[in-house]
Amino acid sequence: MNFFGVGPAELIVILVVALVFVGPDRLPRLAADLARTIREIRKYTGTIAAEFSDVMQDFEKESAGARSQWKEIGEGLTDATKSLTDAIRSARSDAEGAAPSSPAASVNGDQAAPEWREIPEPGAPVPDGPSPELVEPEQATEDAR
Repeated sequence: MNFFGVGPAELIVILVVALVFVGPDRLPRLAADLARTIREIRKYTGTIAAEFSDVMQDFEKESAGARSQWKEIGEGLTDATKSLTDAIRSARSDAEGAAPSSPAASVNGDQAAPEWREIPEPGAPVPDGPSPELVEPEQATEDAR
């Protein structure tokens, strides 16, 4: 039986020391005062814990509406992002499938069609002009003249 990390032998030593310093007459009164103080501390901490719990429940009730609205907004954004990503991927796969039969590839059979690049992440820097990978071969030769 450990009481606050104090075993039975240490507890006996503490009681003997208290008996010597306090005396046998005042020891029962000291023990009663100590017990009363511990009871008051427990009562006070219990009251604080109950008040805290009540405040937290009130806060959760008040924020439930806002939380559900934000959840709906987040789900809407997630759905919109997913549908936009699917549409972009579908358009990309359609464009990649149609790229070999494009007019530029058929007219200039010896020149390769422009390559597709990955879509940059949101917030990534965007180049100012058209990138050289997306410029048609005829346009590049006209620009060079």
